[in-house]
Amino acid sequence: MDKIVTEYLKEMGYDSCIDENQEKRVSEWLDIYKGPTKKYNIKIYNGKKYIKHKIKSLNLPTQICGDLADFFFNEKLDITIDKKDVEKKIKECLEQNNFLHNSNKLMQLVRALGTGAYVPYLSNNVLKINYMKAPNIIILKANEDDVIDVLFWSKTKTKDGNEYLFNLHVLDDDEGYIIYNAKKIEKDKSVSNIDLGDAAEIHTKSYLPRFGMLFTPEVNNFDIDSPYGISSFANAIDAMFVTDKAYDSMDNEIDLGKKRIYVGAGALDFNTNENGEPVPIFDPDDVVHYVLPGEENKELVKETSGDLRIEPISSAVQYNLNIVTSKVGLGHNYYKFKDGQVYVNTDNVISSNSDVYRKIQKQQNIITKAITNLIYAIAELIDIKKKFSVSIFYDDTIIEDTEKTQRQAQSEYNAKLISKAQYYRDVYKLKDEEALKFAKQMNQEIIDETITDGIESAGDE
Repeated sequence: MDKIVTEYLKEMGYDSCIDENQEKRVSEWLDIYKGPTKKYNIKIYNGKKYIKHKIKSLNLPTQICGDLADFFFNEKLDITIDKKDVEKKIKECLEQNNFLHNSNKLMQLVRALGTGAYVPYLSNNVLKINYMKAPNIIILKANEDDVIDVLFWSKTKTKDGNEYLFNLHVLDDDEGYIIYNAKKIEKDKSVSNIDLGDAAEIHTKSYLPRFGMLFTPEVNNFDIDSPYGISSFANAIDAMFVTDKAYDSMDNEIDLGKKRIYVGAGALDFNTNENGEPVPIFDPDDVVHYVLPGEENKELVKETSGDLRIEPISSAVQYNLNIVTSKVGLGHNYYKFKDGQVYVNTDNVISSNSDVYRKIQKQQNIITKAITNLIYAIAELIDIKKKFSVSIFYDDTIIEDTEKTQRQAQSEYNAKLISKAQYYRDVYKLKDEEALKFAKQMNQEIIDETITDGIESAGDE
């Protein structure tokens, strides 16, 4: 951990509170997320010497974390507040902070590193949200249900050194949360404190946290007592490496399968052109030809080509890919390896009875709590006094086969087993009031169109 951070914690009475093992794990997960690590640089012995080789990678960690984040933070995420005037103000704050886009990016890093957080604050009376990553979060006190005391910090390079910002949230039993802010400037190996005035210590007089914590739903099997989450691919690192080795062998197979023309030394003899100048029979820069040394080669030219084993190797990549997706919470056969690329298998439907669905539900519960805490914190900051409740709805089209759902709903409606409103609920995912309103609107439009077209019932003649 950065020395200035540890010194600040000591100043605030927190000593030996940094989980160095978790810090090392996060650093390792971050390296893996960024791309192939040093592990991919290997040496292969060719009988005479070791040849350097870099194993090619499918960059699965990036794709996995991106796809997992898209389950929750996409255009169908709906945050509803039962008081419309409150909802309008809160959503304005969220939109000003590009909430959906930034949440998706944060969730990708939560999936990669295990932990993240929303931290709202006021800057010149304008609501801002910090989207905090795992390396900049130090949990100081927690129970099985909640993070209680926590430090959020950042380090920014300046022209002359570094700027540190500290945002410490501490729950006081008598008066609620107290927020301590500090700013330090590191220059020429010396550290100076910047006076923040009244902002240095904020007594919120509220027991509601002004942060929302995000975690992955998996148990931290590296340390079951740790309050931090773990990377979604933490237990799939070996499986991803094996998958990449299978993928790398495909590239090697192409090299081995190239057609080659072996020529004897005699084939290097020169001809002469019309000017009597020597001209080589083969272009010396042509990589297709390989010269066999020695005069004993009776065949001046010999052609060889290997049979490519693309299909067996593709099957090996797919086999190992299925192991990876099963370990990271995407389920068996979520990805399809085709034409040298990894695609989402659109034929794979996530059933509401599957393990994948249950893991999605667990993650939704964690996200819901974080967003709810964020919204109540925003309400306090912008001085909303009215009581309200928050409901969060996620995209559930990933859970079922939408075409199958539509066919079933159509069949049930035709058989008069469900109403029009229920049909709209099932197919278009409308809420109760919206479905009823839409059904009435459609009925009225059908009546209006019938009259407009001049097709009226006989009783109207």
